[in-house]
Amino acid sequence: MNAFTNAVSALALASVATAQYALPAKDVPFIGGNVFKSNDPAVAGYPFSYSSPFDPEQYGGYYYWSVNNDTVSGSNFTGYGTKEGYLLPDGATGKYPFFQISEGHPKAINKTKLFGTCTPAAGNSCAATQCEGKFKKVLHIIFENEVYKWTMGQAYWKLLATRGKLLTRSYAITHPSLPNYAAIVAGDFFGMADEDFYNVNATSIYDLLDAKNISYGTYAEWYNPIATHRGPNDCNNYITNGPIDNTNPDWSSQVYRRLDVPALLFSSYTSKYERCSKIYGANNTFADHVMSHTLPEYSFYVPDMLHNAHDPTSDSNYFNQPNTGGEWLNAFLDLYLPHLEAQGTLVVATFDEATWWNDADSDPNNDNHIATILFGAGITPNTTDDSYITLYGMLRGAIQNFGLGSLGRNDTNATNGNLFDLVEPSHANKRAKLCGDDHGN
Repeated sequence: MNAFTNAVSALALASVATAQYALPAKDVPFIGGNVFKSNDPAVAGYPFSYSSPFDPEQYGGYYYWSVNNDTVSGSNFTGYGTKEGYLLPDGATGKYPFFQISEGHPKAINKTKLFGTCTPAAGNSCAATQCEGKFKKVLHIIFENEVYKWTMGQAYWKLLATRGKLLTRSYAITHPSLPNYAAIVAGDFFGMADEDFYNVNATSIYDLLDAKNISYGTYAEWYNPIATHRGPNDCNNYITNGPIDNTNPDWSSQVYRRLDVPALLFSSYTSKYERCSKIYGANNTFADHVMSHTLPEYSFYVPDMLHNAHDPTSDSNYFNQPNTGGEWLNAFLDLYLPHLEAQGTLVVATFDEATWWNDADSDPNNDNHIATILFGAGITPNTTDDSYITLYGMLRGAIQNFGLGSLGRNDTNATNGNLFDLVEPSHANKRAKLCGDDHGN
């Protein structure tokens, strides 16, 4: 055992000692591809990278994490290391231990509707307050990092605001990016304060959707399902893959990253093949599903690192990088919005967190103020709404619209706002929903 191996082993053992417990190998779930034994030749020569999710003492058992250092993930950067002129991100060729994050007292879903059945006012069968069904489908598109003032100062985002409803008081939950992606589907960030290979073993909106047979899917640019013993379209848990997005080596990076795909962060999702098969490569399937009217009722579209405004274009500069995402979203809406709106789809374009152009999480954006714009069903273009809403409120809105139960986390907390309240009933189902003659159409 050489000095490097000794140092790595000592670090791993010391880190395990700070966790609530070590995760036995028998308890490591199969979660799709890119998960190896630490001595597998596929990850030979990769340095061991270890970042604990959070300090357990901060939460007093409210959340806990466990780790198995013999089961690791590897990066998919082979073939890029010799490409002259490109810089690889830190940890690009590392291997990462299998972390599992859970609640101290795991919560089961409550299948009873979070929002009760509405009753019409006396003597007026069409005067009920609408409790669900303002939109038939919802499509989330999440962009990266920019603070509200920075984003909305850019030309393409100003144009986007004229095409939809701009939410002026929209907020992310925490820093860095990864825990916010968990928050929007599970109502919690589970204490995470880092971005290693984390797997959350907890319920999410997908459990609520399954309980009511509501369809769902994820479309991630450059994502490719892989074949495993479970089937041909299994989860691909690579940290990063795909081509490099920029010809300028100062800010070039791979265009696809696992942490931007909410479903992949949950071992409670990826341990089930039937769920994994509902994550698609957007480049190959999204257009087909939209045009054939088979887009699921609840879905995410995951733009790549150029389209999501994280990276600037080759002929741009760092300060103007939000326009990269804004230009892409305008083109996306040109192509798809008429079809989506005709199918009763609400499009929610929002950001995962707010950072300033120098990547600072503090002043002037320490309140995590982000831009969110709504398009499509139930939305009047070129309008604004000053209602307070967080990423938890986005989750709450989907739960109310589809008449789902609850997760028992921040989905039940009304102080986070509610996306449902910011949408008008679409013309196609407004009377049907209010008068009770929808007949399931």
